[in-house]
Amino acid sequence: MNLAKNSLWLLLARIGTQGMAALSTILLARRLGSAGFGEYAVIAAIVFIGNMLTTFGTDMSLIREIAAHDDLALLPAALYIQLGLSFPLIVLIWLAAPLLPIQSADGIFALRLYILVLIPLAGFTVFTSALRGRQAMGAYAALNLMSALIQFAALWIFMNASVARLAVLLLAVQIVTTLAGAAVCHFAISDFWRAWRFDAKAVSHLLKISSPFAVLTVLAMLYQRLGILMLAAFGGPLLTGLFSAAQRTVEGAKTAHGAVFTALYPAMAQSRRESFHASWRYLLGGAGLGAISLSALAMPLTRALFGVGYEASVPALQILSWTLIPYTVGTFLTLKFAASKRTKPILRASLVSLLALALLGLWLIPNWGLRGAGATILIAETLQTALLAAQWRQNEFSEFSRKAHA
Repeated sequence: MNLAKNSLWLLLARIGTQGMAALSTILLARRLGSAGFGEYAVIAAIVFIGNMLTTFGTDMSLIREIAAHDDLALLPAALYIQLGLSFPLIVLIWLAAPLLPIQSADGIFALRLYILVLIPLAGFTVFTSALRGRQAMGAYAALNLMSALIQFAALWIFMNASVARLAVLLLAVQIVTTLAGAAVCHFAISDFWRAWRFDAKAVSHLLKISSPFAVLTVLAMLYQRLGILMLAAFGGPLLTGLFSAAQRTVEGAKTAHGAVFTALYPAMAQSRRESFHASWRYLLGGAGLGAISLSALAMPLTRALFGVGYEASVPALQILSWTLIPYTVGTFLTLKFAASKRTKPILRASLVSLLALALLGLWLIPNWGLRGAGATILIAETLQTALLAAQWRQNEFSEFSRKAHA
């Protein structure tokens, strides 16, 4: 009952959040143009990688520990870890910005400014992890919806055709939403601030239990953003902008799935023996329907959302739409493994699929452009899911054999 209620809360908020995010993306794509939007996509990918690195898997550990033991003592340790990793990475990005695949001085300045977002993001990650761990999904959903609304409003009112001004706006929005996250936790979790004291042992413990997630996080962020970075290197900002439009459309189609998965993980951490097969069947059916619809309606959808200047992205969207199916299966199995503290199968699948993504990208992107980038991601996603499924079947067979023997 709690899972259904939490999923409904998150679904409603996700629809609003993703709707605002989609409107923000459309606004950016139209005002920046395909080349400017491509440059923004590269900046966003670099910041995303930085955020994943500095989070160091602490969010997954926090959610699991809070859901399983109702203990908030690790929250300040997570913030110390993330801030401690953020500051040196910010300095590194500042120094390395001219060497990255960003072609304008305006873009380099925007990256150097926007990378500062890692500081408020550290707090936001801790606050949202606390809400998810306590399964305060209504408050979590409201916070994310408010964040999306503030961002869209800021872009609508102040945005012009400049990635530098965009960086200023996004940084300001994140600072505001992080402060809002602290306020939401204060009211939604009665004992939230009692655990806020420095504890070196807690930092050491969290680093230890988060290290497997940290490795997986590095692989995941490379896997998710390597395609964009390779396309930027081989095709320039124009192709990157077109591909980003297709990719953002597919991300929007994952709204319902993302809501259910967000609610599923803490539920899985609490009830590790439960199969959640009903949720799994609904998710897979929705993924199949979404893939067919998105592929068939790719051209009119692209015209309606981004305009005729983005029609060249349609072939990539038609290919990427079919990633919804392996994404659904793979994410479900990943969460099952993570909730039961078995990260090695995820690590094996991630390593193999990342290698496949890099090799396929080096071959297909220079030769096939947007279609090559889409095919690269689809093949890698399918391979990763197949490896996870094979390991899950092997794990279930081994567990069945042990029980039969006992």
